[in-house]
Amino acid sequence: MAADIEAFKLSLRRWVLIIGISQVLFGCLVGFVPPTAVPWFRGIVMAHIEFTANGVLMTVAGVLIPELRLPRLLLHLWFWTLLIGTWANGGAGVVAAFTGRSTTLLPTANKEFPPPLGVDNPFATALLLVTGLAIVVALLLTLVGLIRSRNTRAA
Repeated sequence: MAADIEAFKLSLRRWVLIIGISQVLFGCLVGFVPPTAVPWFRGIVMAHIEFTANGVLMTVAGVLIPELRLPRLLLHLWFWTLLIGTWANGGAGVVAAFTGRSTTLLPTANKEFPPPLGVDNPFATALLLVTGLAIVVALLLTLVGLIRSRNTRAA
């Protein structure tokens, strides 16, 4: 049973690292979108920053997998919340950029860089809300797994 979870964690680690580095690469590629290609370029800047930063988060999380003491079901939940949260974050910027409509959840960006079609984009708003919930769940599970790891090794 222990060998089974360790094999699963090894496979999960590989995929999380691949996805994390791919996300950083995707964020870099998004940064090549020219300002004239989208109605609201600030959304592209946001997407570039969020995809690269969240790709780093995903990569670091992958390195931590051997230290996480979580049952298989919670490891699945951890993976999917991390995956959804990190990709939805940059996705909100892409949606806002290409629609020219931001969200009220970005008041500072909207003030400094007003979107041409307003701040009533329900899809971008939903993506940011999903991001917040998913990443918080993933980070809480990471903390639980790390704390349990210390307690397991002490015993």
